[in-house]
Amino acid sequence: MTGLIPVEELKKLQKRMNRLMEDLGLTDLESRYLEEMQRMQQRMGDLMEEVEISKDSDFSTPLADLKETDEALVVTMDLPGVRKEDVDISITDDELRVVAERKTETEVAEKDFHKRERTYKRFERSVTLPVNIKVEETKARLAEGVLEITLPKETVTSRKRISID
Repeated sequence: MTGLIPVEELKKLQKRMNRLMEDLGLTDLESRYLEEMQRMQQRMGDLMEEVEISKDSDFSTPLADLKETDEALVVTMDLPGVRKEDVDISITDDELRVVAERKTETEVAEKDFHKRERTYKRFERSVTLPVNIKVEETKARLAEGVLEITLPKETVTSRKRISID
């Protein structure tokens, strides 16, 4: 969820919801919508906590897609700006774990101005594998910020169409 909605916007939305509840008189216990509004307000509070925690932490959880075919599992993950030598992929029992780091350094030097910035971002993601896989045949490819890991299944399942009598 990090990076999708600015924290300030979520805070504004939460304040607006609180104001709306007060304006509509939904703070009174007889309101039939009070319980639902309180659940929404609680969820907004929880989202704010998640955003605050992730904003303060130095790592991010990248979004991941898991696709299953008859022969393999394919995991796709967004790792923008990461080089392949900065990605560590490991498999233990039924879990795939990806750890990556992005380090950038920019320097601007002009006539009377000098600026240097460094950024560091760590990505971590674990995916539970629903089937046994052949670890030694696993392949990974990183292109244009997208990591694709192909994990061949230990036992290939073929689908057979069953007709209804």
